[in-house]
Amino acid sequence: MKKAYISIFIIMCLIFLNTNATYPVVNGPCVNCHTMHNSQSGAPMNWDGSSTPNETLLRGGCIGCHGKGTSNNIELGGTTPQVLHTNSTDLAGGNFAYITGAKTRETGDQNTVGHNVIDLGDTYKESTIPNNASSYPPGDEFGNYTNGLTKDTFTCAGKYGCHGDRTTVGSFAAIRGSHHVNDSVLKFGSIDEGKQGSTTALSYRFLKGVKGGEDSDWQATSSTTDHNEYKGATSRGSEGTISTPGGNTISGLCAECHGNFHGTDAGDIGTASPWLRHPTDIVLPNDITKEYQYYNDCAGGGATCTYSLDAPVARATIPNNPSQNVNPGTEDAIVMCLSCHKVHGSANADILRWNYSTINAGGGSDKTRCFICHTTKDTGS
Repeated sequence: MKKAYISIFIIMCLIFLNTNATYPVVNGPCVNCHTMHNSQSGAPMNWDGSSTPNETLLRGGCIGCHGKGTSNNIELGGTTPQVLHTNSTDLAGGNFAYITGAKTRETGDQNTVGHNVIDLGDTYKESTIPNNASSYPPGDEFGNYTNGLTKDTFTCAGKYGCHGDRTTVGSFAAIRGSHHVNDSVLKFGSIDEGKQGSTTALSYRFLKGVKGGEDSDWQATSSTTDHNEYKGATSRGSEGTISTPGGNTISGLCAECHGNFHGTDAGDIGTASPWLRHPTDIVLPNDITKEYQYYNDCAGGGATCTYSLDAPVARATIPNNPSQNVNPGTEDAIVMCLSCHKVHGSANADILRWNYSTINAGGGSDKTRCFICHTTKDTGS
């Protein structure tokens, strides 16, 4: 009988291991992330050496696991993307190292090159925002400041962050359990938009409500056919709320804090060209009288353009595999916030993908940065 129980146990373990190998849930030794008592031979097990235990028995918070500050942009055997590191290649979300100074800034200072989450420490809080600011963050359409979001509360996840359930206070509570859920609906080859967004675990990069396609190595390697795919909307997007991304888009997520820079309300981006603010969640037009049909040095005139990693676009429908094709005038060529910005941090002020201060119109030869979309502003034709 004992042998029978052992056999059943082994079979169940094999089934479990096979499931882990088949579906993209967190795998590997539990000790990589968890500690039972935060004590081993009298020494703490937390990554930072702290003797104070963390919620859900974790060995560290968001930065503790995802911001080790090493030269690796992915840690723990290729399972843990890093948002604070010194590797020459930043992942798709950017790098807090530009805030801390561990990586060199091209423009700006620690207050302008990234999102200054309190998880980085008191030294890196947004020091230029006064305590009596009437609107924080900029473009705060939904009253985040009056609801408690300040330089002293802004964190990675939850009510005062971006990831997880943004109706829940606390980063740990906001993403609890999400790392252990089968999220294959977000992975290329098995994309299923209809099943995305309902929970934190089934949302793009744990941004609850956001849909998309997740690159398997977070763009540690990237090409025109190897990249994330982002959900976009059309006609200036959909209005969201303080905790709900309008249209399930990545720009709708940004609008939870920066709502005046997105959407259809009076005073937002405007109703049509000429815009009040740079438009987001809107299709690049292919009008022959306009420049956008030549996106990324395209031939124009209805030609299929090539996806740009320096000015990526969103899609109304997430493809089942990363696409190198961009067709202005269609719903696979949508301007989004990430077309111009990184998220965690970049080498440039305003978390821009490029050095905006050196972009000069009318030179006649530059096809990079802003000119990837605004293709005639440098050549005049």
